[in-house]
Amino acid sequence: MGQAVPKLVILGGGYVAITAARGMKKAILRGEIDVTVVSAENYHVFHGFVGEMLTGRVSPGSILSPVRRIFAPAKVHIVKAEHVDLQARKVTVRRQVDGLVYDLPFDHLLLCLGSADNADIYPGLREHGFRLKTYDECFRLRNHILRMFELATVTEDPEERRRLLTFFVAGGGYAGTEIAGELADFARILTSREYSHIAREECRVVLVCPTPTILPELYSGKGASGYGDGHPKLVEYATRHAKRLGVEIMIQTSVTAATPSQVHLSNGAVVPTRTIISAVGTKCQPVIDALHLRSDPRGRVIARADLSVEGVDGLWVAGDSGAVPHPYGGTCPSVGIFALKHGERVADNILRTIRGKPTKRFSYIGLGQGVSIGRRTAVAEVRGVRVRGLLAWIIWRTLLVYYFPTWDRRLRLLADWSIWPIVGRDIVEMGIEDADDYELKHNLFQPGETIVTELREGHYTHLITEGEVEIVAKRPEGEVTLAVFGAGRYFGQEWHDPDAIEFARARGAVRTVSIRAHQAAALQRLFGAPERAIPQSPPGAPDKREPPRLSVGNA
Repeated sequence: MGQAVPKLVILGGGYVAITAARGMKKAILRGEIDVTVVSAENYHVFHGFVGEMLTGRVSPGSILSPVRRIFAPAKVHIVKAEHVDLQARKVTVRRQVDGLVYDLPFDHLLLCLGSADNADIYPGLREHGFRLKTYDECFRLRNHILRMFELATVTEDPEERRRLLTFFVAGGGYAGTEIAGELADFARILTSREYSHIAREECRVVLVCPTPTILPELYSGKGASGYGDGHPKLVEYATRHAKRLGVEIMIQTSVTAATPSQVHLSNGAVVPTRTIISAVGTKCQPVIDALHLRSDPRGRVIARADLSVEGVDGLWVAGDSGAVPHPYGGTCPSVGIFALKHGERVADNILRTIRGKPTKRFSYIGLGQGVSIGRRTAVAEVRGVRVRGLLAWIIWRTLLVYYFPTWDRRLRLLADWSIWPIVGRDIVEMGIEDADDYELKHNLFQPGETIVTELREGHYTHLITEGEVEIVAKRPEGEVTLAVFGAGRYFGQEWHDPDAIEFARARGAVRTVSIRAHQAAALQRLFGAPERAIPQSPPGAPDKREPPRLSVGNA
């Protein structure tokens, strides 16, 4: 009997996996190695063009590449990695369609799942913030931005209109700065064409970062290229340009809490908004964290110079999952070009190990770094040479297209770029939500925040899971508390001809689960409506026999 073919399992379908699988293509075809790629989706997202997708320059599908073309001839399993057993040398995966669990044995394992969003970096992010790690979230944000303009056109309440037209971006790194600039320019285009009855001055784009400047990666240090000791002049230019586009920049400021209608900042300011985009906070993927390998303060697995992991034969790590030594000292930055180069080196070293040859150190120092900041303008440095403006935008965009993984998507991108200057941006809201589907939302409200009021129609019924809510009537003589609810009570709206305006207000930090009002009514009919009851009111409140006009009850 011949010797068994070594099995390699690649956990992750990102940039590392692309070049790793390609680097092993000939070996796979020769039967020298058996490669299986584990990816949660059957597409790869090219994040370099997310900003352009959000603002209608390119179509949503143009930034996606099919994994079966990228990774061929490797095997591809569209599943979620659940657990890694290093001793038994197997990965337990779960099919997302039906939940079926099975094992994938390995001789070599490459960890390249990237990083995950840290949704707990500040209260309310998980419930109310848009994060940019997954395509689903980016696609949902694209539709949401267009919906805000649509709603603003039919909203007469000035406060609500202000919230709808305020777009808040947390994080002044590459991703946050690019999206803020693109959004500011997008607002200019939309208000001059399709939404001409909205003034550009009504639209706010707020960019908040905790560092002394935006683009801290570019401002100081060797960054992604290994050249120079920082490029503060490029950052100053980017800051001036972003402000000219209308971006409000708040430095040395961080988010302390987010709610459905506002953002609380560390400087005490409160920004009213219905759009919170978070480009801050990442953490290690849970399946890698559970291995308890030696890691750096960011949770990245510490790699040796050849991208292997010390103490575990056949274990390799690359990309954002690993702290890979940079040839000039420190660790490699978390940018796509380094992940691609990690994949090339780790593929070669795995094959060298199988062939009994010594491995090689990772030696790539970088090509450059840059970021688009809106309106055909970018700042970049290529091998230490600083470039800015339109030339930088053309160079950086050319490099991104060069590294795009599939030719068919490159052609789609070129087609999109050729068409939109003639026909305009794509402003079709491509919602796929079914109105009949039950929509559950988790919410966090800050002390004193109004949750629902009779001044505005209430679309949702809220179930309190934490904290207390007071029902308040606003009368000529002042506010009167009608009732106080705690966890387990629900409230929404029941329309009457009120003598006074009533509203529900958070007494402290309050968490709720909400469902659309008509869906709540359907559930009540299905399971039987809970008995209505008015909770005990605080001393001095009006007679409890007078129920508040907001609908209430027990869960």
